[in-house]
Amino acid sequence: MFAGAIALLFLAGAIALLAGRALYGDTVMGRVLVGVVLPKEDGVARQMISMIRSLDSVNSLCDFQYLEREESLKRLQNGELNAVMDIPEGLIQGIMDGSNPTVRILLPQNAWLESRIFRELTEAGAKILGASQAGIYAGNELYLQKDLEAKIPELEQDLNQIFLSYSLPREDYFRHLRVSATGDVEVPVFYGISAYVLFLLLLSIPASGYLLPVSPVMRRKLTLAGVGTASRVFGRIVSLGSLFLVITAIAGGLVKGGLLLLEKRFRGKGLRMSGFFLEKTSGAEGGIVSGILAVLILVVVCLGAAALAVVIYQMAGSLLGGIMLLFLTVTAQHFLAGGFLPTVFLPEGIRHLAPGMPSAILMAGVQMALTRTWSLTVTIKLLGMLLMCFLLTVWLERKER
Repeated sequence: MFAGAIALLFLAGAIALLAGRALYGDTVMGRVLVGVVLPKEDGVARQMISMIRSLDSVNSLCDFQYLEREESLKRLQNGELNAVMDIPEGLIQGIMDGSNPTVRILLPQNAWLESRIFRELTEAGAKILGASQAGIYAGNELYLQKDLEAKIPELEQDLNQIFLSYSLPREDYFRHLRVSATGDVEVPVFYGISAYVLFLLLLSIPASGYLLPVSPVMRRKLTLAGVGTASRVFGRIVSLGSLFLVITAIAGGLVKGGLLLLEKRFRGKGLRMSGFFLEKTSGAEGGIVSGILAVLILVVVCLGAAALAVVIYQMAGSLLGGIMLLFLTVTAQHFLAGGFLPTVFLPEGIRHLAPGMPSAILMAGVQMALTRTWSLTVTIKLLGMLLMCFLLTVWLERKER
C-alpha cells in the first residue's frame, strides 16, 4: 500500500508542478526599463529625473536610460523598453507658473505587466502633484482675497515644505506586517499537511478490491445475516479509517523522531526546528486534554478520508474505474483546495470554491490538531463531510438493488 501510494503521490506532484507553471510560469514581473527623452541642455529636468529615480518606490522597480527620441521609440517598438518618458521643455518652470506642460508617457501597444505597473506609478505621481498644486493655488487665492499678496512667496515656500514632508518619507505611513500565503502555519508545515492529506487519500488505491461494491450474492447473504446497507457501509469506512489512523501514527512517530534527532544533532549551531511537533503545552492537564482532542480530530480526519474513498468507489462500480476516478477526483480537488498552490495564488473564481473542497476541510482539520487552535466551524465541516459521504454511499448502494 505504501509503495503504490507513494508512486501515485509523485505523479500527483508532477501534475501540480505543471499546473502551477501553466498558471503562473510567465507572470513573474521583472524590472521596468524606462527610456527618458530630455530636452537638450535642460539640467533642471535631468536633476528632477535623478531625484525621482532615487525614491525607494521607483528605484526598487525601475531602471532609467537617457536616450534620443528616435532611438527610444525604436527600442520601445522592438520590446527592449517597457515605457518611454518624453519630457517637454520648461517642465519645472511650467509647474511653478501653473502652465503644467504635459509629460508624454509612451507604452507599447500590447502593454505587458511591467508597462502597466509603470503606468500606475506615473498616474499616482500625477495625482500627488495635482493635489499639491491645488493646495498652493487655494492658498494663493485666499491670500489674494485677504490682501496679503506680498506674503504669497512665503506661503508657497511653507506649503512646498509641507507637501514634500508628506510625499518623501512615505514609509512613515505604512506599518510592516508579515503576511503568509499559508495562513497560521509556516510553509514547510503547510506543505507537510498537504502532502499528508494527499497521501492519505491516495493510500486507499492499493486496497481497491476491498472498497468495491459487494456482489449481489454477498449482499443477499449479508442481509439474511442481519447486516444491512448502512452497517456494510459503516464497516468499510471504519475499517479503512482505522488503517489510515495506524499509518498516521507510524508516520507521525517517524516524523517526530526525525525532528528530535535533528534538533539534538544541531543544537547550539543556530538551527531551530519550526515543526509543531516540538512545541510543548503549558500545564499537564491542559496538555493531556489538548492531546486527546487532537487525536480525536485526527480520527475524524481519517474517517472522512476513508468515507470519501468509499463513496468514490461506490460511484465507479469497478476496480479500474474506481482507481481512475479516485486519482482524478483527488488530484483535481486537491489543486482547487489550495493543496499544491495556496489559495491566494489561485484565480478569484477558484478561491470561492476552495473552502468546500474535501482536501481543504481535511487540511484544516489536521492544522487544527497540530496547532491546537480549536475551531467549531472546522469540526462541523469535518463531521458534515463524513456524514454526507456516508449517506451518499448508502443511497448509491440501495439504488443498485
